[in-house]
Amino acid sequence: MVHGSDRKELQNLNELVEDLKDLYLSPSFQKFHPLGEDIDIIFDLATTFTDGILWKKDNKNRKEDQLTIRSLLDQLANPCIIEGEAGKGKTTFLKRIAALWASDQYPSLRNFKLVFFVSLNRVEVGLYETICEQLLRIPYKMKKKSFMALLLKLKQEVLFLLDGYDEFDPKSCSEIEALIKKNHQFKNTVIVTTRTESVRMVRQFGRLTAEMGDLSEKSARLLIQNVLDYELADSLLKQLDESSTMKELMKTPLFVVIACAIRMGESNFIPNTQTALFCTLYDLMVEKNKYKTKGLASLDIAKSIKRCGDLALDGVFNQRYAYQQEELSDVREEVLLSAGLLNKYTAQQLRPVYRFFHKSFQEYVAGRRLHELLNSSSEEDISRGHRFLEKISSLSAAMDKYRNLLLYTCGSSVPAAKDVVKHLTKLYQQDSTMLLVPSMQPWPASSEATENVDTVVQQELLKTQVEHFVECGIIFFYESCSKSALRKEFGDFFKNKRLYINTQSIPSYLFDFFEYLPNCLTALDLIKLSFVWQSQASSMTEEGVSGETQTPPKTQVYIPEKAVELFFDWNQEINTLDITLEGFKKLTRKDIKYLGKICCSSSNLQLHIKKSEGTTGELQNILDTFKNMQDLSVESTPLTIKDEQHIVKMNRLKTLYISDLQTERPEGGLIDGMWQLSNIEKLTLDNVNMTENDARTLAENLKNLKNLTLLCLARLKCIGNGMESIVEVITNSKNQRLKEIKLIDCSLTGTAMKILADNLCSLPELQLLDLSENDLAEVATDCVHHLAKSLPVLKHLMILMLPWGLMVRNSLDVLLQNLMHTEHLEILGLQRWSLTDADVIKLDCLLQNTSIQHLDISDNCISSDGLIVFIGFLKNKQHLKFIDISSRENFQPDPKLVMEICQLINKLGSLQEIRMRKWQFDEHDLNSLSDAKAKRGNKCLLKF
Repeated sequence: MVHGSDRKELQNLNELVEDLKDLYLSPSFQKFHPLGEDIDIIFDLATTFTDGILWKKDNKNRKEDQLTIRSLLDQLANPCIIEGEAGKGKTTFLKRIAALWASDQYPSLRNFKLVFFVSLNRVEVGLYETICEQLLRIPYKMKKKSFMALLLKLKQEVLFLLDGYDEFDPKSCSEIEALIKKNHQFKNTVIVTTRTESVRMVRQFGRLTAEMGDLSEKSARLLIQNVLDYELADSLLKQLDESSTMKELMKTPLFVVIACAIRMGESNFIPNTQTALFCTLYDLMVEKNKYKTKGLASLDIAKSIKRCGDLALDGVFNQRYAYQQEELSDVREEVLLSAGLLNKYTAQQLRPVYRFFHKSFQEYVAGRRLHELLNSSSEEDISRGHRFLEKISSLSAAMDKYRNLLLYTCGSSVPAAKDVVKHLTKLYQQDSTMLLVPSMQPWPASSEATENVDTVVQQELLKTQVEHFVECGIIFFYESCSKSALRKEFGDFFKNKRLYINTQSIPSYLFDFFEYLPNCLTALDLIKLSFVWQSQASSMTEEGVSGETQTPPKTQVYIPEKAVELFFDWNQEINTLDITLEGFKKLTRKDIKYLGKICCSSSNLQLHIKKSEGTTGELQNILDTFKNMQDLSVESTPLTIKDEQHIVKMNRLKTLYISDLQTERPEGGLIDGMWQLSNIEKLTLDNVNMTENDARTLAENLKNLKNLTLLCLARLKCIGNGMESIVEVITNSKNQRLKEIKLIDCSLTGTAMKILADNLCSLPELQLLDLSENDLAEVATDCVHHLAKSLPVLKHLMILMLPWGLMVRNSLDVLLQNLMHTEHLEILGLQRWSLTDADVIKLDCLLQNTSIQHLDISDNCISSDGLIVFIGFLKNKQHLKFIDISSRENFQPDPKLVMEICQLINKLGSLQEIRMRKWQFDEHDLNSLSDAKAKRGNKCLLKF
């Protein structure tokens, strides 16, 4: 029997569903003006939208799989974060989902009783009021109490499509903020979009994160054909065919729309840059609407437009995208509104709000105004322009928050670009201490070691930041259209930096960079090229993205010809060229010839081969192509005896890295011929199949490697007592230059440890000693005790990772006593030492008297009580950057311990990472840790 209240509730639900579906299928929702109502371009969801590609991302922000709208909905996890640059089509994507729900076309959407599309930039009241205002009507027949009760009852059967978190003020509606960040309270399903630079504000709350991919050429063409009439569309499509730059720009839906607007206004104009597109749109809007302000004086119009630029510029620096009426009190409002430079919103507003039609357009107007200030004839304006530049006080801000502003400033004039480039160069010099590689970081050779040691994570992040900085510089150069005019300024900018080139997608602006700024190429320290093998059948061609097919070439080549065109046939010499071949199942003679053409311009070559069985047996031909090679890395790739023999004949090699080579070592191969590598400085053999005899042969050959500064032997598990011979050689050789010794999980014996301890005095330059992942069993205490007594002779020791074994903790006191004399020690690893509460408290004295930044005490036997005391000690250790307190077994932390860790995160500003693997946290613990991390600006990484 259905009660009256239930019947009323069902009736309310059905009426609400009907109202929403009517809206989503109505012309007012399906047809919209993407550039504002003053520009007569109309999009129709039913005819112009093509299912875009998204990239599913893991929690390390790496792209995993491609998704379509259908596959995203099929595997939807709540909350879902959709990130993307401005103009990528995020809004249209959500509107499409709402329309598909209303039309009942997708089975996966039938699980939702209600779908609400909410524009977050228009939210100024509560959730119920916002939905009524944006989607329904005021007053609505269902009252707020009933509506909120319905949301709680339906839970995940309600889908919220929240558009534009980057333009949302959480204070305006705490309920919407809770939908995203405290979803467990509402339990409604949420998909939220945000710009890439703002995704950090919500990414940690998402169960599924996806990035809007580029628009395919086919989709861009479809949009153009649906928006423009036949002649205009045909003209624009021809321009698309003739211009690689236009193809690059058309990957962003917003620029497709702008290009259509430009085509409507000026059919002969060919935009080459983003600034050119926006500049033409800006001029089109102002000129097209001049008739609306005929009665106004030219001075008033110019003053108002200038004031609009000031609003945009101030807004970018203050992160403001909405303006109040009083901020326009000194201008003629109708000038800006009639031109479409600003839009006015008054519906359900106590006071009018003014906005630019798009965030990117505001950034362009701001860049245009900044260029005017920098190029002004007024000293006051020039000073003001430079004051704005000075507000950009860090590289991260320049490349993130203010990147588009600087890009459009560079694009507006060459003199303004000159000022921007000089400022960026100054910022790099100012931040150089942060961007330099840390003094010495551990470099584990195995994935297992990586779990226990803070590898070069920070170093890699810094390298990535520099690469991003260089990429921004090249884009700024291209946008400025300066050609060779700024050779000196850009030469200073690129000096001693690194450039990474994705050879699967080489942008057209790189060709201009190579052509017009050859001095910058020689200024670069290194250019890195990565080739990832893709067959014609499996490569991500346009067929995989847009459905287009391509005619396969007669001779299949796997090295892109575009890379050859970029590097070959010019007379400049590159300092260092770093090339990676990954996943190659096949490599033709033509590919090898192409590699030779690419490499002939470099004076120093580095080659990395990863998982590429296609190079097996061909390595001789490849290495003959790399005439000036000094660094060689071969990972997870089989080698023939001829391959090995050719490697050891390359006596110019300075670095050799071989890993995951499990074939038997043939006589006369790699190990036997190692003595020929007379100039080798860094040698790594990781997980290489070796016998005890091989190890003894290697030891004999190491005697000839007089320039060796780094020796890393890892995961050599079948060499018996061979390590004793190796240790004896490396600690007794004349002209010893070793700075780094890594013997990781490689059958280290008690005898080898004794030899090492007795001869540490012969390693005066040693900075890194890594003996981790070795189990010394019952001799561990004596061995470590003996080694510890010898440590004071290592005056430059910075990194010490020790082995474990039975009762090794008994040597802790003597170890700590001797480490007090190592004034440069930064990293200490005591993994699996069975440390107790009393032991870990002893570490406080060491931390007080040394400069240790990184402490690994993972997999020990410390209780919550011991860790509480220990964490209390750490709160004033301002030099500490990394701590690993992971547990060997599942560990239930005391609530007091969790709070102590939260306090540590907040108080220790230098702390960059805490690892607590196998700790069992509940929801309250995780929320507390998340809040503590957020207070630090998410600058402390937590790994569970």
